[in-house]
Parts: sequence; C-alpha cells; structure tokens
Amino acid sequence: MAVIINDTCITCDACLQNCPVEAIVDDSDNPTGNPRYYVQPEKCVECVGIFDDPQCAAICPSIGCITWDMPFTKEFDGYFLNEEIYKLGTSKDGKVKSPAYKEKKFREDIPLARRGIGENVQVEPQESEVG
Repeated sequence: MAVIINDTCITCDACLQNCPVEAIVDDSDNPTGNPRYYVQPEKCVECVGIFDDPQCAAICPSIGCITWDMPFTKEFDGYFLNEEIYKLGTSKDGKVKSPAYKEKKFREDIPLARRGIGENVQVEPQESEVG
C-alpha cells in the first residue's frame, strides 16, 4: 500500500466506488474501528499500470484526506505489521499478507522522503488567473 485515508475522511463513498482493485472498505468495515474509510495495504497498488494517478485521491472531495504511505515492500514489512495502524488480511493457509508475503506495485517516482509523513496525494487546484 502506499496511500492512507486520514481522519478528515467524510465517508462520502467516492473513493470506494472508484478504486479499481477494490482495496478500500467503508467505515463500518474498517478493521481498525476508526470511523473513516480504510485502504487495505495488502491490496492497494497506487493505480500503477492502471491510471496515471491514484483514483481515490483524484475523486476525493476532501483535499488532504488521502496521503502517501510507505511502499508495501519487504523493506517495510515491520512497518506494516504495526497492528495499531494496520489490520492485514491473512491467506487461506493463515499467513499474514504482509509485504514479506507479497509485495505490491508502487509509484517509484514518489520519493521515500514524501511517504509516511502525511503528505497529500491530491493537491489543491490552482485558481486560474483572470486576464
């Protein structure tokens, strides 16, 4: 996973309806118990190979709601095993679907320095200049 939905989520359903890999669950299914939508890190691929930008952020009406998280790679396995933040699914044989189990695609053009610190995926549109 590489995006996270923060507490400014207004549970509008836009991201849920537009996620091409069905990585988002609504607030009633959020495994952390938080009253907001949740991106399942073991499913999210940042829309790599599907769209130019993550579609959850492209459609979200709450600018700043969706932020970059760390890549879902073996290097960050311990990061995603933090059960206070993430509730990873398990495979049929009971293995936790952490990055060590199966890595996910991520946008390599987003530097690590911008990830995991709450930096917005979506940027506020610039007002057009009136000439």
